[in-house]
Amino acid sequence: MDTIPTLPRLFDSTLHRVLSDEDLKAIFRYKSFWSLYYASLVITGIRPVDLAMLCHWNINRRHSVIGCYRQGSTRYEEAAVPPNFLDLFPEDMPQDEPLFPALYSDLEDYELRSEQLNQNLGPVADFLEALLAAAGMPLASLMAFKVTHDEAMHGENDIFYRLLISRINDPLGCFDRPEA
Repeated sequence: MDTIPTLPRLFDSTLHRVLSDEDLKAIFRYKSFWSLYYASLVITGIRPVDLAMLCHWNINRRHSVIGCYRQGSTRYEEAAVPPNFLDLFPEDMPQDEPLFPALYSDLEDYELRSEQLNQNLGPVADFLEALLAAAGMPLASLMAFKVTHDEAMHGENDIFYRLLISRINDPLGCFDRPEA
């Protein structure tokens, strides 16, 4: 019997939306375990799965960039970041230590690693949804941070940089350093 082809899984485009100033204020209003991860997503524009795979060797403090290989590709990309943002990541860590150990996957098999990364990112996405729902905002996916970053690079929405940089410079801060 012939198999019936199926369409790929489609995501609601409203989830991959540009985050508004109100969305960002709701997300970063309180310090949480995931605040640094969310800030890293929006400041670097790196995809959520790719960011979860970064280690300390990916940080180039001298040039203020974070480099990464896109999952499933051999293309190396660098994202410029504010120098004080890199100070949130401790310098004395081993180079092969993940930036976000709770999200990292060290499986060799690409398919199994992708599956584990998606499972690891589930609670992060759920927490984002809870933050937005508590503030009465529409839901958004983790990719919404990348969409917001990309829009800001085109000059469409640069308020988030001022908001995040002011929070980074705040002595009390709103970001926790990543823990295992």
